[in-house]
Amino acid sequence: MPESERALHRLRVAAAQFAVGTDVDANLAVCVRMLDAAAAEGAQLVVLPEFCNHLSVYDSADHCRAVAVPLDGDWLGALARRAAHHGIYAALAVTVPRAGGRVTVTSVLVGPDGEIIATADKQMLMGNERARLSAGQSPSTVAGTVFGPVGLYACMDGVTFETPRALAVSGARLLCNSLNSFARDEASLHVPVRAAENGVFVAAANKVGSLLPADRIADFSTALGVPAEALAGAGESQIVDPDGTVLAKAPSAGEAVIVADIDLSRSRPERLGGRRPRVYGPLARPGTAAPAPAAMSSVTVACVPGAHQHPELISEALQASELIGEAMPDPVVRPAGEALQASELIGEAFDAGALLVVLPELTPVPGIPAGVLVVTTAERDGGHVGQVWTSGGLVHEQAQIHRCDRHPDVTRLGDRISLHRTPFGDMAVIVGDDHRHPETIRLAAVAGARLVAVCWQPEHRWECDLALLERAAENRVSLAACAPPGPLAATMLLDPPADSLWNPGRTQPFDGTINAPACLRAAPGDGLLVGTLHPGRAINREVSKDTDLVGGRSLAAAAVLAQPGAPV
Repeated sequence: MPESERALHRLRVAAAQFAVGTDVDANLAVCVRMLDAAAAEGAQLVVLPEFCNHLSVYDSADHCRAVAVPLDGDWLGALARRAAHHGIYAALAVTVPRAGGRVTVTSVLVGPDGEIIATADKQMLMGNERARLSAGQSPSTVAGTVFGPVGLYACMDGVTFETPRALAVSGARLLCNSLNSFARDEASLHVPVRAAENGVFVAAANKVGSLLPADRIADFSTALGVPAEALAGAGESQIVDPDGTVLAKAPSAGEAVIVADIDLSRSRPERLGGRRPRVYGPLARPGTAAPAPAAMSSVTVACVPGAHQHPELISEALQASELIGEAMPDPVVRPAGEALQASELIGEAFDAGALLVVLPELTPVPGIPAGVLVVTTAERDGGHVGQVWTSGGLVHEQAQIHRCDRHPDVTRLGDRISLHRTPFGDMAVIVGDDHRHPETIRLAAVAGARLVAVCWQPEHRWECDLALLERAAENRVSLAACAPPGPLAATMLLDPPADSLWNPGRTQPFDGTINAPACLRAAPGDGLLVGTLHPGRAINREVSKDTDLVGGRSLAAAAVLAQPGAPV
């Protein structure tokens, strides 16, 4: 791209975090002041948080409608005039009155001429928001700016992948995320993963200060089982590049304006390459299978990355392996070195009581004790398939869904995700680079999976530090991933959290996150990882009251992803 053309895509982006209250006029004054502060930093586009006009708690339906701000009203008009005064773009989310008494949470993009150039209604509402507000009924569209295409979304719409990905598939190269969240995993996981998995920039602005009226804090604290002091905006507004690197980040408390210079020509639309829209049809349909009952709610699982080192030793050395029935209560990690060859490591996995053993892709199948499942992959007849083996032989296969550079000879791709019934719940197997496409594991969850086994070999740190964790989080599935030893800590066991929000009887103290998975990772040189997973937790897919992460997905956004004309 010529330098003169590249310059058109460069801009300074700002994200502003601050507190709002119940005085709509006072909140407008704060928004205007933050626009002034961002303009003083040279920002050309500034993102403000969600619920900028009023806290997201209301006394009644009439109260909710009274404090909402019409798109053509004085509140947004005053903010738009300030944006025009500075000649900047401004993105924010407010509540908007609609026909028929409805009120939506609507992201708004104001242009440098003071005109509203795009709006996007929030697709997934969170917990208490459902009491008075209505979800969006149409997919969000991409707005054209002088810098390039921009997409808007708000808070909960970024806790699952459909809305941000639909915007990226529709051409957005910068996503503006307005948040109203007290959860720490927004900043650590849900915000940066949307940049990395879609190859776009993300600018996210969160709240600080109390998210509730003072007289309602105690009630919410009791209902959620969350300390009152935790019900404040978590801040950490941030600007993230297409590899998931945080370019600028605000503190967790206190007003702040952060800025970063970005170049939209450096987005990575190739991340969307190889998508299979025709396979994603089930995501756009309302049917969602609940996880089927299972005899076991937890299971000891072993991942054996070191098995990739000496595959020729496996079959011979493990013929006599026997299962010791008592599962180990604590995780076990063993190094992959000369003293512990592949055969010994797999033998340790069996001896540890593992009922599920996951091997790196293309690892030969060992002798298997009765009652144990072993997952690996094989290339055959132009395809690459995940396999589940028992002592009686091969019991399940799953074809690779998307093309993968590591397997260039694979010409036959699968067109669906199937599940294998186990004593600890229905299990999916993911192979190749299918994990890079969030649609894949979502298909497994929609089909009712409790657990996903991943045989992979990731190339980028964001795949390990962000993408796979998000697959477990947004689908509420347990996940066991095994890769050969290497520079990335790619072998891991992931579990849904033991508790969700709106849970006064929680089993563990609130840790500040809403659905970050529990994570056990092997170090890059480790050859064996053994731990306990809890697939039984997949039964509860609600991140908060009446907020189902899988069944409540945005069907409108999923329909965009499944359109035949979407990028492939």
